[in-house]
Amino acid sequence: MVTQMKHLISGLALAAAFALGDLPLATAADQTARTVLTIRPIHAERQTWTDSVAAGGWVAAWSEASIATEIGDYRIEDLAVDVGDSVRKGDVVARLADDQLRAAVAAGEAALDSARAAYELAQSDARRAELLGPSGGQSKRELEAALIAERVAAANVAAAEAELETRRLRLAKATLVAPDDGVISARPAVLGAVASAGTELYRLVRQNRVEWRAEVAADAAARLTRGMAATLTENGISLSIGVVRLVGPTLNAASGRATVYVDLPATGELRPGAYFAGHIDTGQQEVLTLPESAVLLKDGTSFVFALDPKGTVKRLSVTTGARHDGRIAVVSGLSPDVAVAESGVAFLFDGAAVAIAAEEVKP
Repeated sequence: MVTQMKHLISGLALAAAFALGDLPLATAADQTARTVLTIRPIHAERQTWTDSVAAGGWVAAWSEASIATEIGDYRIEDLAVDVGDSVRKGDVVARLADDQLRAAVAAGEAALDSARAAYELAQSDARRAELLGPSGGQSKRELEAALIAERVAAANVAAAEAELETRRLRLAKATLVAPDDGVISARPAVLGAVASAGTELYRLVRQNRVEWRAEVAADAAARLTRGMAATLTENGISLSIGVVRLVGPTLNAASGRATVYVDLPATGELRPGAYFAGHIDTGQQEVLTLPESAVLLKDGTSFVFALDPKGTVKRLSVTTGARHDGRIAVVSGLSPDVAVAESGVAFLFDGAAVAIAAEEVKP
């Protein structure tokens, strides 16, 4: 107890001496000399990495088709498919009520029969007039009239045929078919509604193909070309690999980024409307790398701490690039023959005294 009291009194006296200026304060150099951290030296390692461009965007249909009515004011009688159904080109997807159209076709057929009968009669009259001629009591004018009547009857037959074909085409348009293979993505039609011409009944994702409309930085777009591989990820896990089909020729006015169109496999797993991050591989290159633990990021600048022969460290500003498997690419500012601190960089500063570990960490 007596000993503890002596230490306490001694400490208080020493503190008072500092406060009164009787003892000199320790200099920064003294403090640096006392701050000795043990670090492991490491050299940057050259590795071959696959270079890539970060991207993010929405999955969308590669191409859509609208299945709409071409004739108007007919009731929707049947809707044969629904959202999510797969269809083949030519499959019937909907029907309109066609009673009036069938009646019109029947009337057209009757009109054509009548026109053909009239044409046959006109032909007969014209042949008789030609045979009789002037000797048979037929005047030249009567002969010309018979020939003209034949031509008029022939024209009436052609007009009746055209009208019948038009009515048959309208009847055929009452049955709506898929214009391509694909999957129904929307069905705005309502059974029993009277549809006007141009009313969309279905929307179709053509060939069930989807694409990733990924946005990339404007300067990175120049490095991308058709055929490059693109990977979509979710929570760091690769979900799908596609192929670049097109690099947009213009930039988004709002974001200043370029859009890259990536074809995705038609597996049905990636649905339009989903957002994914990912990257596009641009090739392989050799890079100088360090463990991420060796790089200090402060105020937007990256630093490493190089070892000095005097037992201190020197802070170096470096430019960093991509990260991969716990390592970071050093683009500039560091030579491969310079040893740097492997970890603990958050506790180091320029000129800090350090102790070197017995064995260097080999890259």
